[in-house]
Amino acid sequence: MTANPIERLDTALAVVEVEALLLAGRVAEQRHQLDPFDSAFSALACAHPEACACPADYPDWRPGGAA
Repeated sequence: MTANPIERLDTALAVVEVEALLLAGRVAEQRHQLDPFDSAFSALACAHPEACACPADYPDWRPGGAA
């Protein structure tokens, strides 16, 4: 027997609020990274070099964990 699809909409408000905040954060981050005119974001690396990383900081790291 298939579950009633409307049951998936029965979610606590606190869960919906958290998911909305996470989504808003992801959208804001994406907007900052993709906006070529967002000078405030692009200047962060120059203003805070101690918070930046480069490949030399993680010589054994491979994307996806591949060796």
